Amino acid sequence: MNYLNLLINPVKFFKQAAEKEKQSLLIPILIIAIIGGLTGVIAANTAISMELPADQMGMIKMISIVTAVIFTIIGVSVGMVVKAAIFNLVLKKMGGEGSFKTAFYVVGLNYFPKIFQSVLNIFFQKPVDITKVYEMDWIAFLGGIINVFNIWQIVLTIIGLAIFYGVSYKKTAIPVIGLEVVAAGLSLGLSLISLNSVAGLQPTAIS
Repeated sequence: MNYLNLLINPVKFFKQAAEKEKQSLLIPILIIAIIGGLTGVIAANTAISMELPADQMGMIKMISIVTAVIFTIIGVSVGMVVKAAIFNLVLKKMGGEGSFKTAFYVVGLNYFPKIFQSVLNIFFQKPVDITKVYEMDWIAFLGGIINVFNIWQIVLTIIGLAIFYGVSYKKTAIPVIGLEVVAAGLSLGLSLISLNSVAGLQPTAIS
């Protein structure tokens, strides 16, 4: 497989991939590992930016890296599995032909834009202001949802699933975009709940 076509000609890439009898899950798994590693770097930079005492920095940095890598790998893996299961179910109901493995392959492969996003986050990472952790940063939140990498991932997922399942792009877009909207809503809800909890503890911490 010429993976360069995934960047410059995704339609051609997925048509060639669909013609193969078997699709290897090695690349999706590798993508998960790379994203996890990059997230570990981001976590380490975050710990450094908090300007903790020198005797605590080493331990906090290591805990941050390990925790970030493990939770990211688990989170991304679970996200791929859930998306693949939902897309496979919905597209089969629409008359498509495919399997859970097919959906997982397409979903996992199309997470690669997140690698570029993580690399940029490393180079343009802002220091953490612990005095504002309980305030909602709407620009950062919306930027995390509506950005070129997420749009790129969504478009590739629609193309890949449509070709593999033999369903039109328009029909495939329904579950793909619909799930993204639901996920964004859940993320917003959880963020607000978390911030409200932290804000509620703030007066106690000060007193």
